[in-house]
Amino acid sequence: MDMVKREHGLIERTLVGGFLALLTGLGMLSTAMAEEARPPSLPPVILTLPGRPIESADKALTEAIRDSIQAPKPSAAQEWVLQPDGSMRNTRTGLAMVIRNTCAPGDLDHEFALAAYRQAQAGKSRRR
Repeated sequence: MDMVKREHGLIERTLVGGFLALLTGLGMLSTAMAEEARPPSLPPVILTLPGRPIESADKALTEAIRDSIQAPKPSAAQEWVLQPDGSMRNTRTGLAMVIRNTCAPGDLDHEFALAAYRQAQAGKSRRR
């Protein structure tokens, strides 16, 4: 009887060992297939920077000029904004300009200049 038990024990051990070897082989095979199926990882960005083509300064300048030309420019009248104190400020340059009449109303020089201006304006409207 001891012999029968030993034979069963030996057969069972052999079967269990074979089964474990089969499971180990299948596990290794599935791991290898999973590694092959995974897409290759990309290299770090720091390593790809030197490989990029360098844009020439001439090309960058040309593109910047082209962009500035294509942008619509405001008219000269739109660049000047009337301020509350009567002065005008240029929105593009920030330059402020104040034009004041130094002649007091009723002054003869002022009245003659105003009359000459009105006469010139009337002459322009008649010519048209």
